[in-house]
This record gives sequence, C-alpha cells and structure tokens, in this order.
Amino acid sequence: MTIPSSGGDQRGLAGARDIASAWQRLIATKAAQPFLTYHDDTTGERVELSYATFGNWLAKTANLVQDDLLAGPGDRIVVSARPHWLTAVWLVAPLLAGAVVDPWGEAKSAHTVVAGPDEQALAAARECPGERLALSLLPLGRPFDVVPDGFRDYSAEVRAFGDRFASFNPPRPDMDALVLDGETVTHGELIERAAGWEGTGRLLVDVRQDRFTGDALLSWLFGPLLTGTAIVLVRGAGPERLDRIAEMERTTGRFTLG
Repeated sequence: MTIPSSGGDQRGLAGARDIASAWQRLIATKAAQPFLTYHDDTTGERVELSYATFGNWLAKTANLVQDDLLAGPGDRIVVSARPHWLTAVWLVAPLLAGAVVDPWGEAKSAHTVVAGPDEQALAAARECPGERLALSLLPLGRPFDVVPDGFRDYSAEVRAFGDRFASFNPPRPDMDALVLDGETVTHGELIERAAGWEGTGRLLVDVRQDRFTGDALLSWLFGPLLTGTAIVLVRGAGPERLDRIAEMERTTGRFTLG
C-alpha cells in the first residue's frame, strides 16, 4: 500500500483534461526535478530521469508511434514488459498521440505490440499481425546484441526521432486512453482516478512481479505521474537493501508491486 506523507502537489491535474495537458503542466513547473529513478539490484544499474529527460523520451516515442507506426485514436498498443523506466515511457507516450495503451493485453488483435525482453513475453507478442517492437531493457537503454526474430529493436529505432512532439490527433477528455483490467477508460476518466490517488512527495516502488494491471498500474505510475509525485522504482532488492535505498533516495512513501 502507499504510505502518504505531505501529499502530491496536484500540479499536473490543475485544469488538466487529458494526459498531454497534465504532462505539460508538470514540465512547466518541474522540468529539472527528478521524476523517475530506476534501481535494478540484479545488475547494479541506477538511472535517474528528470521530468525534462523523461519528456524527451516520451516525445521521441510518440513521434515513432505517430509517424512510423501510424497509430492514432482507437488503435490499441499492447505493452508486455516488466516495470522499468522504458516500460513507463511506452505506457504514456502512445496516449500523447491519441492511441490506446493495453498493458499485457491480447496481442493477436492489437495494432502494435511492444514486448520483452523475456522469451515468454516475446512469444505471446508474435501473435500480433501488425508491428512488433522488442524492448531490451538493458542498462542505459542499449539495443539488443541480437534482435529477437520477428521484431524491430525499439532502442535502435527510437534514436532517429525528434525530442519535440506535436500530435495530429491531440487527446480529448472523451478519447479512449488506457485498458485497465479489461475496461477501457478515457483520458478524462484516467485524470479522475488519479485525482483520488493518495500522493506522496517521493514514492518507492518495490517491484516483486512483472505483470501489472488496474489499480497496480495507477499506484506505481499514473497516480504518481499525474499528482507530481517522484517515483523510485526498485527491482531485485531485499528488505535491508530497500531500506537503504529509501534512506538514500529520501523517499516518503512505499508501494509493493507483487
């Protein structure tokens, strides 16, 4: 569960009617501040992304979605990858282009599927008749050494796209945004759900499982994002190590995903 302290500042939600406008409000006030810090204790990796840096990745990926994948309103993009800073990018960026994100959804009827790096996720993703992109989730966003058969390597592809994005189909409050436990919610509904999330200044997310849907997705990503809460995403750490990370990162709340 989330342990609240001072509460989120709600800057992203003030006057926002969709994810794009909420994100722009946050960038305007928090650009240089940390947004997502990723620790992987199985590799020793630590990556810290400010709001501005995360926004650059969002823009590049949204440009790929719009200009390369040609995805727009109503097109469903399945994202099947464990919690990671690049997974977070893919859960948000298609929404800026008006597409619908379906975490761990059915691949065979999707417009596009983004999956990896484990073979189980890749095998299910091969059922998609459309575009298939693989996520290596290697340190520093490195591409695969060998690209999985039937996929394009996202990390190699995205570098060609610009870090500013203008949508051909700007999101509206009534536009479908996200599939949560089989229910498709609109941008406006997602904003409303995030408004009810208990914010905390800096949230530590202890990742114990790869899959996430529904309320878990709101708790580890969209709730914090839309309430201006920084995320510290930790994978592979035991209890003592988690406590050390919490102290080092000065977190003020904790959520266990698992």
